[in-house]
Amino acid sequence: MPVGGTQVPSSPLVAGTSARPGAILQGYVFQSGIHEPEVENILSYKYPQYYATAMLDRLGFSQEVEQDTYTWFVQDRTRKSGTISAVANNTTATATFEVDEFAYSTAAPGYAIVGDLYRLDAGQLALVTVVAVGVSDSGAQKLTVVRPDGTAWTAAILGDGGKIGHVGNAFVEASDAPLGRSYLPDEDYNYTQILRRSFKISGSEFSNKTWLNDGKSWFFEMENIEMKEFARDKELIALFGERASNGNIKHTEGMFRAADTHGVKNGYAASSGVAESDIQEQIADLVVEGGSDDLLVLAGVTFMKNFNIAMRDYYTGGGVDYGSFGGNTIGLDTQNYNFMGKTIRMKHYPLFDDTAALPYASTATSTKYNFKDTSFWMDLGQDDRGQQIVSLVYKKGRKMIHGIEPGMTSPDGNHGGIVSNGGDYFSIHYICDFGVKVVLPNRLGILRATS
Repeated sequence: MPVGGTQVPSSPLVAGTSARPGAILQGYVFQSGIHEPEVENILSYKYPQYYATAMLDRLGFSQEVEQDTYTWFVQDRTRKSGTISAVANNTTATATFEVDEFAYSTAAPGYAIVGDLYRLDAGQLALVTVVAVGVSDSGAQKLTVVRPDGTAWTAAILGDGGKIGHVGNAFVEASDAPLGRSYLPDEDYNYTQILRRSFKISGSEFSNKTWLNDGKSWFFEMENIEMKEFARDKELIALFGERASNGNIKHTEGMFRAADTHGVKNGYAASSGVAESDIQEQIADLVVEGGSDDLLVLAGVTFMKNFNIAMRDYYTGGGVDYGSFGGNTIGLDTQNYNFMGKTIRMKHYPLFDDTAALPYASTATSTKYNFKDTSFWMDLGQDDRGQQIVSLVYKKGRKMIHGIEPGMTSPDGNHGGIVSNGGDYFSIHYICDFGVKVVLPNRLGILRATS
């Protein structure tokens, strides 16, 4: 019965024959419990749900693997810069200094080679004439350098704490070949993670009629809810999963966690809220990392509210527009903002407001997130080899397995016959073996309240 007896009288019901001094009123009959309730047969859900993983699948940003551990290679910058230390003879024509970043060993004698030209942060160039192991730091590389015009160095030009960057090289006529360099990529990896959900329903309950969905068994709505919850499990793990392997259980690293570890992160005071300058600074930092010119930003409700306040002048001026990402190929209408050649597509993300999944108390800190005042910046583009920056990974044949275990009854209404067990129930099982692949997490970002 509806809670509180809205359409059904509470006990005890009134029955029997009695005289009434006036007209028979509906209240008398209602109290007997024979009125048929007027019940809407459609069940409404209080909180909306949106799944970023479904978006990635729809865009085709997924692949199959045959092992639960999968790896990929990432080539970092091929040029190095460094910090100058242990400077000596910086008032003569030939100076020396050490660079910790140019790590020296017998097998790999540092980054710099004879003939390299380096630019100092003061603007001058330095030509390397000798390389050796560091004296003050045996793990560093020691460089002997001269100026291109042969004049003496000065302490104002060359001193401890200065920076150098590699710009090229210079050699004498009929010179011998210089040493070569090797450019080796770093190997990154992740795991697929097994998600499961199951439930069972008795034959008696399956045969009961409800007021919802034209009288269908509650099982059908229960299955719908469980499948959505399973999708929510997948969504949350795809975002916040922590890469780990403990015994026979493997955990995948999620997209948000990858951005939190390696991506572009900026913050602002919660009391003032996000400002246009915060948005612009985040974009500027992402420009340095490269990536595509279209970024999808998923935001909590507080961030979204303050974003609209910060951009209110642009709505009338036309700088911000309402549009669809890629012709609505991801099924999201977004608010778009253009700056430095980048277009950000802003969308409210209900999951960030779900404290049942993402609890929050007290005040945001450097490690504690108020997701209502947080935005997650996703690069849905490709690297220079055509590989998606962000994609889902599925163990081959295990993207989604939906199994029915019939007992003495089954969802199709059949009873008896060949059964898997003698229980007066049947069971539903879901399993998914999936992971996340973020090839270049430095191109993802987080902008949020940090205090």
